[in-house]
Amino acid sequence: MTDSLGETILNHYEKFLGAYIGADKYADKSRGLQILGFDKVFRNSLTFATFGLSNYVEDINALCEAVMTVDGDYDNCAALLANVVFYIIQNKIDFGRGVFIGGLDNVARGFSKAHNKSALYFTEPYAFPEEFSRAGECEMLSAFFITERESEFIKQNGADAFEDILEERGVDVIALDRPSAV
Repeated sequence: MTDSLGETILNHYEKFLGAYIGADKYADKSRGLQILGFDKVFRNSLTFATFGLSNYVEDINALCEAVMTVDGDYDNCAALLANVVFYIIQNKIDFGRGVFIGGLDNVARGFSKAHNKSALYFTEPYAFPEEFSRAGECEMLSAFFITERESEFIKQNGADAFEDILEERGVDVIALDRPSAV
């Protein structure tokens, strides 16, 4: 008997992230997904993972789920991840590496000012073993918060140039209150 895609993804998460400590359901009028929380992936942080994003392949032109690790403001961060993913689905945005969505203060008023982050950026998984990047046919993406200056840099120079700078400067993208890399 083969596992369903959902079972495959959940088993994948548990293999690489451990047991989840919470699951919050998010829904709009016609769609739903969960944000799972994992507390033992990286020290002094929580990792959030979408569960159900892969149900919207036709809307986003990708079979994927996303994970995000942050070191603070956990409730807002989980809600922002869910809302950004819903925005991508509802607006039928081709989803994958290099996509970023701004407007975070529309969901969590004052978030951008408190943390100097105005958008959520998606890329290939980082800080995970290479095997984490796929759960069967489902691609895994990582997400992290970026500054307005970083958003402008990506618009002008592209995702490759941005990620090169992050790597060259050893930027800790898990640190929510980190300074801008550009």
